[in-house]
Amino acid sequence: MLNLFWISVSILAYHLIGYGLLLKLINIFVQRNKELDISNIDLPTITVLCPAYNEEDVIEEKIESFLNLDYPKEKIRMMIISDDSTDNTNVIVNKYSEKGYIELVVQKPRKGKQCGHNLVEPTIDSDYVLSTDANSIFQPDAVIQLLKVMLHDDQIGMVSGELKLNSPDGQDSGEGLYWKYESFLKRSESNLYSIIGSNGSVFLIKRELFTQVDAASVDDFERTLITLNKGFKAKYAPNAIVFEGVSIHAKEEVERKIRIIAQEWFAIRRQKKVFANPVSAFMLISHKLIRWTFPLYSVGILISSTAMYRSNLFLLFSIIQLLGYSIGAFTINRKASFKSNKIFKLAAYITAMNYSAVMAFIQFVKGKQFATWNTIREDN
Repeated sequence: MLNLFWISVSILAYHLIGYGLLLKLINIFVQRNKELDISNIDLPTITVLCPAYNEEDVIEEKIESFLNLDYPKEKIRMMIISDDSTDNTNVIVNKYSEKGYIELVVQKPRKGKQCGHNLVEPTIDSDYVLSTDANSIFQPDAVIQLLKVMLHDDQIGMVSGELKLNSPDGQDSGEGLYWKYESFLKRSESNLYSIIGSNGSVFLIKRELFTQVDAASVDDFERTLITLNKGFKAKYAPNAIVFEGVSIHAKEEVERKIRIIAQEWFAIRRQKKVFANPVSAFMLISHKLIRWTFPLYSVGILISSTAMYRSNLFLLFSIIQLLGYSIGAFTINRKASFKSNKIFKLAAYITAMNYSAVMAFIQFVKGKQFATWNTIREDN
């Protein structure tokens, strides 16, 4: 039991702390690229794809942020792919389509984001494709910042931007802390070699790499693996920023996480060639696979520490874990958030992550894939 305890603790400690520290140490010896000056470059053409399902609350702000981008209007257009929306999304988009830079494509019947991408893919004739979400609001220089990284090297095929989460009252479900650590890992992985997962709210990809994908694909992750498998690298542009509202309750995140992690398991199976590259394999295991199997090590710690309860140290471990999971489950199922208690929010987030990982793997084993889903805003 002692071996089980320390193996489980070591793996979790490596994933949560050690991997990031190792990347930081390695990057001390890796030269960073200087920022590329693109002021005198003939800028490429870009097609912005924005799938939307019942996004009447945010779609107008999204369009306005697109129109305010610091990019030549004749070189960029936006295609909003309405997934058979039943609210006023289509009406709002049509008000702007007369400007010529915005096109509404309606997918009927509703089939999901990737089917929407596959629907318009044959019509895209631009140099690059920018994929974004309806509720992700562009900072004006977001596209320019993506291109500063993309045009630095011909071997770069994809560039992920940065998602900034905000909340009117400064609260969140614990997701904000997660994103800060994710951003750190992406910066470190990008500088070392390549990121292994892009940000679905904003990423830029070469047109030749933007191909048809599985209808249930989680495209920000799978397209990154496709990019790596085709001999290109995926990089991170921390100054290419979009903004989204943060979720307040951890319960809101559970269903989304289950869907995403399950889809990523399927993507790994389809793109398993990525493990042939030892650097990509190292990053993928350290960053993703250990996270998806997080419950194994959590259970290992709980079982082993409980079995060794006669030791005060292991008894304390058991009590802390059981108390943490109890607080987490209680917090998740509360309708109101705990506005000032960060411990409650963190416990809820860790509990939700463990539960989501278990349920996602069950869905993967069952072969259940998700092509469509409701947004958190719609569910509320």
